[in-house]
Formats: sequence, structure tokens, C-alpha cells
Amino acid sequence: MEQWAVYVAIERHPDRAARLRELEALAATASDRDEARRIAAEVSEILATAAIEAGLDRGGDGT
Repeated sequence: MEQWAVYVAIERHPDRAARLRELEALAATASDRDEARRIAAEVSEILATAAIEAGLDRGGDGT
């Protein structure tokens, strides 16, 4: 259920959803670790923002 809530929160913002899809495609072809880390960091930001919007703020302890 939480994954669905995050998905919905992302899809409510078309630009954010498009950026996430773009990052997923970039991750599939990342040529070095630095690029992969940058991509992963941005994906993480998008997911964290969506989780907060969905009322699932987990804080720093993963709960």
C-alpha cells in the first residue's frame, strides 16, 4: 500500500514523474560510479519527497 501511495504522489506531478522515468533510463546506461551515484541521489530525493507528500515520512531511521 505504501508503494502505491508513493507512486500516486509522484504521478500527481507530471514533471517529476517524467524526470523519474528519465533517471531510470539513465541508470540503465550509467557509465561510471559517480554518474550512477548522482542518479541514485536524485531518484532518492524524488522518492523521499513523494513519501512525505503521501504521509509516509520515515525520518532518518527508516520507519
